[in-house]
Amino acid sequence: MANIQPLWARYDPVVPDERLAIVGPARAAQAYAFRQMLDAGAPLCLSSDWPVTTLNPFEIIETAATRQARQQDNPGAPFFPAECLTLTEAVLGYTTQAALACWRSDNTGQLSPGISADLIILDRDFMTGPATEISATQVLLTLFKGREVWRDPTFSG
Repeated sequence: MANIQPLWARYDPVVPDERLAIVGPARAAQAYAFRQMLDAGAPLCLSSDWPVTTLNPFEIIETAATRQARQQDNPGAPFFPAECLTLTEAVLGYTTQAALACWRSDNTGQLSPGISADLIILDRDFMTGPATEISATQVLLTLFKGREVWRDPTFSG
């Protein structure tokens, strides 16, 4: 299982990218080669590099799908866009694959009978909108083991 941090797979609009100069142009395309790893059969678990980067999974999923910084951060060109993940692959990386990486796939990471009802209600279906807007997604309700553990004060559902 490859544990990847997609937020690094973009040109940072603020911090110069010294890593590409270090590895050189011949190897630069291998930096964060998530598509190549997945296509070669490596299962991917998505995560963050917190506290260095955000814990927000929606910003990380957006970067995995676009290989760019958020639109409000004035992104540059995509960072080796052939290495993008699909939204489905990114969501699986945060759910079923993450549970598998933590040896917890027998009781979490998917919505199935007998599996812990850990889920969230979102303010949008980010799978159908523009990938560049995924980072704006907000959680309205969080359930853990089927019990409400957090609710946005504005959510009445």
